[in-house]
Amino acid sequence: MSADPDRHANSTSHVPDDLNTSPDTMPPVPRPTCRELAVAFGTVGATGFGGVLPWARRMVVDQRRWLNDREFAELLPLAQLLPGPNVANIATILGRRFRGPRGAFAAVAGLYFCPTIVIILIGFAYARWGQTPLVQHLLSGLMPAATGLVIATSLRLLGALERHWSTLTFAAATFIGSFVLGLPLLIVLGVLGPCAIVAAYRSARLQRPAP
Repeated sequence: MSADPDRHANSTSHVPDDLNTSPDTMPPVPRPTCRELAVAFGTVGATGFGGVLPWARRMVVDQRRWLNDREFAELLPLAQLLPGPNVANIATILGRRFRGPRGAFAAVAGLYFCPTIVIILIGFAYARWGQTPLVQHLLSGLMPAATGLVIATSLRLLGALERHWSTLTFAAATFIGSFVLGLPLLIVLGVLGPCAIVAAYRSARLQRPAP
């Protein structure tokens, strides 16, 4: 008796769903509670030495999976446009998205609780021992690690961008305007932001299949 070829093809071509799931299409996770938001961002604030943004991205994307790489890359420019620290704006936006005003308050309160206590204690210590050679060498040694964290986060964000000439053009123009020319970030984003939005909208319309 010969085997059914259709059945054989279906059985051999079946791949488990978890193997087909990419990092950008992970199944949705349950909405975090206010306590979970406070603890998560509190951990970021307590351990985010050398700049909190790399640690916030690692917590939100890699550990908690509240956002994927692309969603975080799209959220970051909005956080930069708003007044205040970038990570505090991210905490406010995510807390508001998941649990409303209470979630926003919990996330921001958790983010600043530990750093506030640590900064007060460090301020007293620095006023007494800040000018000693040991402390100066310690601070100098932390600078390369902080720089490496910022570079690593930038590369991860670049990897999440769409591979298109317009994306690279606007990224390069933003870098030149803010870093090379030293223009204020608000002016750079205010000029290039609307142009990038229009370019992305036109690109999406061109890629949309015809009905």
